[in-house]
Amino acid sequence: MNTSFSVTNSDVIFVNVMAVGRQVMTATLSGIASIEELMEDVRNRLADMDGLLTVNLRNSSQGTSAKRVLRLRKPSSGLLRAQMKGYAA
Repeated sequence: MNTSFSVTNSDVIFVNVMAVGRQVMTATLSGIASIEELMEDVRNRLADMDGLLTVNLRNSSQGTSAKRVLRLRKPSSGLLRAQMKGYAA
């Protein structure tokens, strides 16, 4: 059994994201060249989420799987308001 998880452009990756025991996203992705690119895609899809998320990845092309934990935080609205007005944060 291969214990390392890697991604190439031709792989098909199944993504399942859980938050507090609830499935918040499921997707099948392909054409992604690296784990970094894969995780960035997942982060972008979850831009409206806040908190700790468990990301389960399965590379069906290679027969490997991995689990990652993401902590996403929405930007503070006060900070955004200050930046929009040109004030230093």
